Amino acid sequence: MNKKTLFQFCTLTMLAAAASGQALADDKIVLNYNVRPPYIVEESDGSASGLTASPAANAFKSAGVAFTWAKAAPNRQLAMVQENTQKTCAIGWYKTEEREGFAKFSKALYRDKPTVMIISSGFKIKDHAKLEDVLTMPGIKVLIKEKFSYGHHIDAALAKLKPQTVVSNGTNTQMLQLIAAKSADLMFAAPEEANYLIEQSNVAKDKFSQFKASDMPDGGERYLICSKNVPDEVIAKLNKGISFK
Repeated sequence: MNKKTLFQFCTLTMLAAAASGQALADDKIVLNYNVRPPYIVEESDGSASGLTASPAANAFKSAGVAFTWAKAAPNRQLAMVQENTQKTCAIGWYKTEEREGFAKFSKALYRDKPTVMIISSGFKIKDHAKLEDVLTMPGIKVLIKEKFSYGHHIDAALAKLKPQTVVSNGTNTQMLQLIAAKSADLMFAAPEEANYLIEQSNVAKDKFSQFKASDMPDGGERYLICSKNVPDEVIAKLNKGISFK
């Protein structure tokens, strides 16, 4: 092999190695999260832990599926899954019929406890009221998050009863401050995070109270939602690493 041929061989070898390395890098799944204690807590190294983040990370690690952490707002996470331009998953999403049309879901990571309402001081709800009783109260204003699902029971009630709503794309803490300011009468929250939100709001606790409708079922199951170009065999591997029943 002469010098020219040797040089060409080495160049091709390095290019192939670089391409292979890039392919491996590109093959990593982007695992998106947004900070939402106690479900998702950001760690100092850019990873996440919590009620849904820890099971998700454990599933990837036990399955041997390469991934990289990325922080993104919820609406952006959903958009990336729907765009399907890369292999991406996001943590802790409810499964809905609409989302099943453009995404793949893992097994459930976690099930919420029955949803509570965080209500502003002075807003009175009768004891043992059902969800329908609350949503049909005269003049009620319900604060909801843009493009967010609260689970089938609440989503169906909102669609059927059509109470006046105030729509926000802010964080849950920012939404709580709208309740304190009486811009709306109530918002929905999982009990796992309701107390945390109130403690972090920097608003006096007597500005709020919590109420659980008498007919509120168990909370919804939370999943990994993934873009459709994540292979089915990868989803199957992740499912084997999820221990939630």
